[in-house]
Formats: sequence, C-alpha cells, structure tokens
Amino acid sequence: MRRVSRFWGRTAGLVALAALAGAALVASCGGDDELAVTGLDERGYHDTSRLVTTQWIEDNLDNDSVLLIDLRSADDYAAGHIPGAVQIPRSAFQVEIDGVPGLIPPAADVATELGAIGATADTTIVFYDARGSIWGSRGLWVLAVYGHEDTRLLDGDFPLWESEGRRVSTAASSRAAAEYAFSSDPNEDIIAGWDEIIASIEDPSVLVCDARSPEEYAGRDVRADRGGHIPESVNVEWSRALADDGRFLPADELRKLYEGEGVVAGNTVYTLCQTAVRATHTWFVLKDLLGYDDVRVYDGSWVEYGNRQDSPIDS
Repeated sequence: MRRVSRFWGRTAGLVALAALAGAALVASCGGDDELAVTGLDERGYHDTSRLVTTQWIEDNLDNDSVLLIDLRSADDYAAGHIPGAVQIPRSAFQVEIDGVPGLIPPAADVATELGAIGATADTTIVFYDARGSIWGSRGLWVLAVYGHEDTRLLDGDFPLWESEGRRVSTAASSRAAAEYAFSSDPNEDIIAGWDEIIASIEDPSVLVCDARSPEEYAGRDVRADRGGHIPESVNVEWSRALADDGRFLPADELRKLYEGEGVVAGNTVYTLCQTAVRATHTWFVLKDLLGYDDVRVYDGSWVEYGNRQDSPIDS
C-alpha cells in the first residue's frame, strides 16, 4: 500500500467494507423505484448514481434506509435543517497526521462516526452542506476510499432546498447507534501521495488539476510556508463547475470548462487544493459527471506540498 501506508499504518488489523463497486439502488439496478435517481437525465452526465435532487430527498424523507447527513455548522443546523437529517462535524472527515492537517482519518474513526449516527452497511447516506457540495464531496470521497456502498450528494445543498420553500425543521434528529465496521482494504485507486505528484511533473500522461483560486495558484494568496503551484499543473477553481443556484453545470458546459483548460479525458488526473476539500469536488465532477477514467485526490494537497522545502514550485 505504497500510496496510503502513512495514513493507515496505525490502523493495522482494522478492515474496511468491500471496495466501492459503484452506487447501488439506482434506477437501472433491479427496478427499486423508491430509490431511483430522477431529474438529472437532461444534464447529460456520465453517471448520476451518486447525485440526487431536492425532489428525490422530498420523496424519501420517510425512507428509513436513507440517512441525511448535514455537514454545516452546528449553529446552522440548529437554525434549520432538512427534516430527519443528523449533523456531524466536518472534522469527522479530516484529521492531522504526522504534522499534516486535513488528512483522511483512520478507518476506525470514520466507522465510529457512522455507527454513532445509526448508519449500517446497507444505509443510503446522502450528504449536504451549505455551499456547492464542497464538504459533501469530501464526505463522499472518504466513504468511497473506505468502501461504503451507497453514498450520494444533494445537488444544490440546503440553500436550494430552502429557496424552493421545502420543509425545514429545527428539531434535533437522531437514530439509535449501530455497529459499523469496514471490512476490506482502502481503495488506493482514488488517492495520491506527494511522491506521485512529484513524478507527475515529468510525466505527460499525468495532469495535476489545481482546484484552488487563481490567487492561490499564482502565489499571491499564500496559505503555507510557500505559495504558488505545482509545475505543469493547471488551475480550474472548483466553484466554476457550479451554476448560480449551487447545482452542478450541465455536462456540456463542464466539458467545455475543463477541456478548455487542458484537463482532458484519457489522462490520469490528480486533483488538489489546500486541504483536499475543493479537490474532492473536482474529483467528483471529473469522475462521475464527466466520466474520466482515472482521477485521484492528492490528500496532502497544498498544506503538505507548500510546507515541504523539497517541493518544486512555480508562481
């Protein structure tokens, strides 16, 4: 496990759920109409099995197999949330390891968080947050690494839900705690380390897509010991993939955006930002919505890269 040994070395003996084999319970899988994904076909996405609409949420509010997880702040949750949603802190999906903040937590810690809110291996988990699925995508990526079978994002998040006049609750929601444990090795195919990023600089078959702001990319907004960007990387700020209402742009607009910046299908693409939150958003867009074959998140991202004195940097 060359790429991820530093992250999971302390958790030897722990196991993870079967590796993600694709989202279950979609419309094309056995006719389970109750969990069918609807309302996204017209946008031309490659795969909508991990994306749901506000109407889908409305239709499944009383479905006990669906667990809504609110990743906004505790104050925002208390002020109003989707009925039945439970709130967990964003720190459930990021920890500091060996002096590098923002890394993926050990499998045992994530499993503990899921069990505490009543999730089981059969639960359909839907994340939503306050802005463009940015933290939702982090949660989805973490569970994709560890192998939860059915994880989804709410397109447009809570602001869209609220703007449509849908029901909002201020009552805290909870479920009985459950036993939750991962049962197989992490999925290394969607995670990259510093060594791979360095190797990519001289490899024309690999591209680094930097999801940070242009100011960060240029080194004018410095959030580590050094500012700038990885040589040969390209900059497509994560938020450019969103419409004004917070939903994802249609596939043709996304394709024009990324291909226009040189992020084309057929190459291995590594995504990064500051602490691999925005990077997971870009990973989801490229992998699910556009169907790129090989997309991986550099979990250390700029907080690691920019703090290492041996990292080559352009500005």
